[in-house]
Amino acid sequence: FLEAFSQTGDVGSAAKVVFESCKVKRQAVLFEKPLTILEVRRSFEAIAETAGHGAREKKERLIEALLSLASPLEAKYLVKIFIGEMRTGFHEGLMEQAVSRAFQIPLETVKRAGMVLGDIGTVAALIKAEGREAPSKISFQVFRPVKLMLAQMANDVAEAIKEHDGKTAFEHKLDGARVQIHKCGEDVRIFSRRLTDVTRSLPEIADIVRREVKAREAIMEGEVIAIDNEGHPIPFQHLMRRFKRVHEIEDMAETIPVRLYLFDILYLDGESLITLPYHQRRQILAENAGGIPLTKQIITDSVDEAEEFLR
Repeated sequence: FLEAFSQTGDVGSAAKVVFESCKVKRQAVLFEKPLTILEVRRSFEAIAETAGHGAREKKERLIEALLSLASPLEAKYLVKIFIGEMRTGFHEGLMEQAVSRAFQIPLETVKRAGMVLGDIGTVAALIKAEGREAPSKISFQVFRPVKLMLAQMANDVAEAIKEHDGKTAFEHKLDGARVQIHKCGEDVRIFSRRLTDVTRSLPEIADIVRREVKAREAIMEGEVIAIDNEGHPIPFQHLMRRFKRVHEIEDMAETIPVRLYLFDILYLDGESLITLPYHQRRQILAENAGGIPLTKQIITDSVDEAEEFLR
């Protein structure tokens, strides 16, 4: 495989070469018929849903079984899909535009629906099933992770202030991991930047949210950092050890403590807040965060004041 990869420079193409040269034997492990899109999707869902003890080995067996049914060309694209490296130049923004044009729905409506549902494919399927009005009826649902709003680049403080036509909120970038926190009563779940449920890896964060957040229902965003025994931040790679751990969490929690800082709230007790200005959401967050600290912030239209804050 490594030789094929060095020749092709592409993992999928290397898999195709290996399948062709080795004449990989097809086995009737999962399916008795040739692969279809629907059957591949079901297999992917089974892989994604596999969790708990021995999950890695189970996933490996499912992938092996799927590949054993694939032709060399199918294996090429299955591998590329597995690792998320299609190299087609196609991205989610283009898909949003395609859905907008295909169903003659405003692009902003499609983008908002994609953010709330967390998946543009689900949006397209919903429109197909329920009609063009469906996206406008979509609302937040606790424990259904929301697509994260990403920052845009600015060359300097002056450009950021100009972009916002006046006062701008500035915050320090923490060396941590962004998380999305959902709370409903005593039930709390934490999702990563990729919308993966990482609650089991961060039990103390779930506990403090359960204890401190006043709202019954809320969707909040924050940053989790790793700290030493004296409460000082430690490098990001230590935090990643916590996110990857799903067993013996108590021991790891003592070795690598973590701390949560909140910075935004998107949903509160049945009401979406995303149309509110950020400073209003921030105020609502402060009123509901209890003893959980918020990221340090300054709102100003002064370049000098902002630069001094960020030093």
